Amino acid sequence: MSTEVPVSTAGTLSDPVLERPRIVRWFAARPRIFDVLIILVCTAPPVAALLLEPHAHAWLGHLCAAGVALVVWWRRSHPLAALLLAVGFAALNPLAAMGTTAATMESAFGVYTLASLTRLRTAFLGYLAAQAVILASSGLAVLLGTREQPAAVGIDPIALAALATGVAVRASRGRRAAIRNLITMREERAAAAERARITAEMHDVVAHSVTVMIALAGGARAGWEKHPARAREALEQLGTVGAQALEEMQRILRLLREHDDALGADLQHSGHSLPPLEELIAVFRAAGLPVVLDAATQPSEPALRTTVYRLVQEALTNALRYAREATHVEAAVHECDDRLAVTVTDNGRPGTAVESLGAGLGLRAMRERTAAFHGTFEAGPVPTAADAPGTGWRVRAVLPLKGPEQA
Repeated sequence: MSTEVPVSTAGTLSDPVLERPRIVRWFAARPRIFDVLIILVCTAPPVAALLLEPHAHAWLGHLCAAGVALVVWWRRSHPLAALLLAVGFAALNPLAAMGTTAATMESAFGVYTLASLTRLRTAFLGYLAAQAVILASSGLAVLLGTREQPAAVGIDPIALAALATGVAVRASRGRRAAIRNLITMREERAAAAERARITAEMHDVVAHSVTVMIALAGGARAGWEKHPARAREALEQLGTVGAQALEEMQRILRLLREHDDALGADLQHSGHSLPPLEELIAVFRAAGLPVVLDAATQPSEPALRTTVYRLVQEALTNALRYAREATHVEAAVHECDDRLAVTVTDNGRPGTAVESLGAGLGLRAMRERTAAFHGTFEAGPVPTAADAPGTGWRVRAVLPLKGPEQA
């Protein structure tokens, strides 16, 4: 049988175990206030008694009270040492000889702290060690003449109750931590399941839309001459289906990137959401490439804009790798007679084949991108480079601004 842990719609924990009383949460947020209260409970009565009724060894009583206050202040970071020192100082106090038991409050608070922060075995051994320290300190007090006989030690019900309370508090704290971890794991699992569902949904959207678009395009091509009206209608439906598919994909991507800042940044700088060419130039300029941009125009059509960006990016990457001693690199994007010319030229000296850093696929990728738009691509030494220290290198791609069906 599984135990369901309720989670509120606001994302906060709603299990009653995790909702502690307000006073407990108030003290938990201000632990030093509770420490001060414990110090007052342990030291105020003996100090007041020493002030009201002078004692022959009052100096020792004040010193022991100060010692108790000091070690209680460090009880959270050193619980075992604080317990043993506190009960030792309390049992050595001359006023301890006037009571039936020694170091009752110090032992109770120290054992509680030890049990709430450590394992049960450590807490129980600490309780036994505290009883031994009380016996030893009271024996030292007998030697100093502040009391007549050692304190009686044995089963202290108050300390044992404090020990049980500390164990219960530690168990409750562990259960709350386990519940929080369980809730976190379930939230992560639910997020992974949601991402898988969104991925499947995107696959369905793309597969369905592309299948329909291919069918519509085939029907329009087949009926263009005999049934131009039907072909025109099919083309209109093709555009409608494409727009709907794009809208669905954007909606799904928004869901994916909603709680993932890294994914959102990657999506913002990928695909058609590319930064401007000026930002790309600034990156290469910061890398040490003396590049300038001459872009009289930039295409508005997303696919063409992406191609231009990738061409400039790959050409500048090659220039950064291979153009030795280059003092001038120019990236130009110009429009002329319904064509867009992308040119990247450097005046560097090309490196040898041994110095090649790439995989040799950059030029092939640029050529394929250009061919996808029925453009022309060329790469080679600059025809005239009289002002260059080397031969120079130029990459040039010419892309038609209109598709073959519009030309």
